[in-house]
This record gives sequence, C-alpha cells and structure tokens, in this order.
Amino acid sequence: MLSVLIVDDEPLALAHLRRLLTGQGVREIHEAETAARALQLAEDSHPDLLMVDIQMPGLDGMQIATALTQMDSAPLVVFVTGYSDYAIEAFEHGAIDYLLKPVSSDRLAKTLVRSQERLADRHLREQARHRVVEETQILTRLPIRTESAVRLIRVDQIVSATAREKRVFVLTRDGEFRTYYTLSQLEKLLPEPFLRVHDSHLVNLDMVKELLLLGNHAYEICLLDDSHVPVGRTRYAELQRRLGLKFPAQP
Repeated sequence: MLSVLIVDDEPLALAHLRRLLTGQGVREIHEAETAARALQLAEDSHPDLLMVDIQMPGLDGMQIATALTQMDSAPLVVFVTGYSDYAIEAFEHGAIDYLLKPVSSDRLAKTLVRSQERLADRHLREQARHRVVEETQILTRLPIRTESAVRLIRVDQIVSATAREKRVFVLTRDGEFRTYYTLSQLEKLLPEPFLRVHDSHLVNLDMVKELLLLGNHAYEICLLDDSHVPVGRTRYAELQRRLGLKFPAQP
C-alpha cells in the first residue's frame, strides 16, 4: 500500500492534499510543515512518495528532495507548487511529476498511477538484483555450454580457470573444458575459496598444495593435480592473507 509524505508550510494546503489523497484510497499519510520535521518523518516512516511544496522557509522543497534522495530507500518525488517557473529544475532533481496548486482530484489520480508504476518497476529491479546475488552465493554447479549440450560442473571439483587463446578454460580433475565465460565473469560467479591470483588465472584455494618462492619477489602455486600457476606480484598479499600465511620473523 502506498505511503505518502506531504510537506507544505501552509496548513490549508496540507489539509487539501490530505483530503485528495484520502479520496484516492491512500491510507498512510504523513504531514510536515517544516524541513526538519519532513526529514525526521522520512527517516522514521520511509515513505514511498514525497509531495513537497517548493517555496518554504529554511530549506526549500528542492533542498528537501535532494536530502531525501540520498536515503537508502529514497522516496519518489512530486513537487506541488503555485508556480510553473520551476518545472525544468524540478525534473532535473529527479521529480516524477510537477503539480500546480490548486491540485485537482483527477490530476492527482494520474500522479498516483504513475507513482505505483514506478514503484512496481523498482520492486522488480530489486527482486532481479536479489536473485542474482542469491544465485551467486549458492552456486554449486557451473554450467558450461558446448556445441550440443550444457555440461554442469560441480564447483568444488574445479581446480582452476585459465585465460588463453582468447578463451577461458576450466580445469577439473576430470579434464579441461573450454568455456564462453571471461575470467572476470567467473570471478563474480564462483564464491570462496576461489581467488584471482593472476591476470590470466583463477584458482580454487582448497586445491593449493604448495606456494613456491622463486626469488626476486616471484611466486608460483602448485596445485593438487601438480599443475603450476604463476602469482601476480600485486595479488600476492591477498593470496597470503587468504591462505593464512603468517611466518615468524627471521632471527
């Protein structure tokens, strides 16, 4: 259900908007006559929609809207004013509508429909983002497309991934598979214990058998399958941290 915060320093204007909103079926309505009260109510109630007058003492409506759009759950913004001069600036501030006083019931109805559509679209986008995060977090099998099928490789069986010949190859104990992923995509898809140790290599840290010190600040990893992977100099510190390598100082 839509929640609305209306902000105006004129009590009669607030009362008029409240009557119109109630007539449109809006049940959760918050009112503020000052910027300070508006900011406090927004923080406490997290409204879906802010309807704010532009000309107000202290912070004006534009400044209030700017402050509230910095919130994590920022409300949609509609400016309600007796002046048409600020329309361009209002939309530059991200307003979804600009209403001239006195606001009519029909005009308000259109604004509320637009608000509901925007909120529904925002909700769908947030759901999509959450699904991507959840799928990334619980990924247990990596799909690899071949010419005639999709092979599902258990993530815990992946030893490493290497970029070469303009392709990325995933190495498992059962063999090597050419993929259509980039290393950057795999870096996002594969959860811990995977780590990008080189511009061309991503490894499963559970498959590390040895860390080889080659001298002159050069390092190499030996994996359980006895394959060797170079370690980029800029990535060594993170590898050392993830492996929990803490050596005592030399006497």
